[in-house]
Amino acid sequence: MKVLITGAASGIGFDLALALSKKGHTVYITVHTKKQLEQVKEKLKEMKLGILCFKMDIRVKEDRKLIHTLNIDCLVNHAGIGNGGSLLYMDIDVLRDNYETNIFASFSLLQEFYQMKKERGEKAKIFVTSSIASMLPIPFLGCYTSSKAAISMLAFTLKEELKYLRDKNVTISLIEPGAYKTGFNQVMIDNKNKFLKKNNKIYDHKDSINKIQRNMFILIEKGCTKGLIYKVVREIESKSPSFKIRVPVMQGILAKFFLLFYR
Repeated sequence: MKVLITGAASGIGFDLALALSKKGHTVYITVHTKKQLEQVKEKLKEMKLGILCFKMDIRVKEDRKLIHTLNIDCLVNHAGIGNGGSLLYMDIDVLRDNYETNIFASFSLLQEFYQMKKERGEKAKIFVTSSIASMLPIPFLGCYTSSKAAISMLAFTLKEELKYLRDKNVTISLIEPGAYKTGFNQVMIDNKNKFLKKNNKIYDHKDSINKIQRNMFILIEKGCTKGLIYKVVREIESKSPSFKIRVPVMQGILAKFFLLFYR
């Protein structure tokens, strides 16, 4: 099978690429910048794996055309960003930037892939990465979590649309990872400082907020992505992939209980 994974410079995306490649699949990965491209290519060269890496900014239409040249069977829409900050004080462009990447650009790529496969009359699998965090109102990370909530809802809706269209050639699956120790959460916590202005109350408490959030992730983050990767690979290889992949299971259960209590 030929699989394209976007946003796979590191973390879950890169780990998934390694697992699929080791099982004999043809794997293509994309990264956001030229610098990342050089770094990842060097890493892949050292590991002696046949994974091909490309630069793709999913927000750029010309970059998205890459999918037409690879003849892939499976798209893993994993690329995304996480902007932190207070919803009360952040510049609206910060929120817009998060939505533009995680939702609009991601689903533009998905639409393009779907239409291409339909025109060719070929079967296809689509996997969209959201997050267990999409279920939770996490203070000062709402910019990110709300974009993930939108991704989950869009994926649920796409599943129903495919039923109405009676389209059995294309499957949609939703990946909802929990918190993993990949460094992404810490970057998201830190980058909210870029969007804070000194003339608001949040700025005065930024250090204590950061400390609380860092301690929270220390408690809940899983150190190894192995369980998640195993399940995603299994579904990619399946003739009838499950719609929802939510791992770790316990984090998902705790999120559900928290949401019921919170509301």
